[in-house]
Amino acid sequence: MNIQELSQLKFYSKEIENLKKQLREAEYRIEVDTTSDSVTGSMPLFPYVQHVIKISGIDVDGYDKQVNRLRSNIKRRIKELMDKMTEAQEYIATIPDSETRLILQCRFINGLTWEQIEDETGINQRTAHRKYKSWFEKK
Repeated sequence: MNIQELSQLKFYSKEIENLKKQLREAEYRIEVDTTSDSVTGSMPLFPYVQHVIKISGIDVDGYDKQVNRLRSNIKRRIKELMDKMTEAQEYIATIPDSETRLILQCRFINGLTWEQIEDETGINQRTAHRKYKSWFEKK
């Protein structure tokens, strides 16, 4: 795992949230294929005036296929992103120094700034940044 892969983690979280939102809204985002036809009919009572009646509806089978396809694609992408996040968390867990682990979790998994890391962990910004740089130089 390298710094580019780790730096993508905060975006993975945001992408997962976005995909979950799309999944919730999947049924409303598909353009519905409507079908229509017309028939001739008349009034049920005298003078039996004929007129054209337009009938329209939704192609339910096609719509369901589109929604299910979209759902399966979104679920597959969420699973891929979750796998990458899990892989990164497992990698960070292998780092022996707990302070460095905490800094990397805050920086990459939570996407915090150096100021937020100081507030969250109590580790001075300069110290956190120095440990961060030191860790990458050792790699």
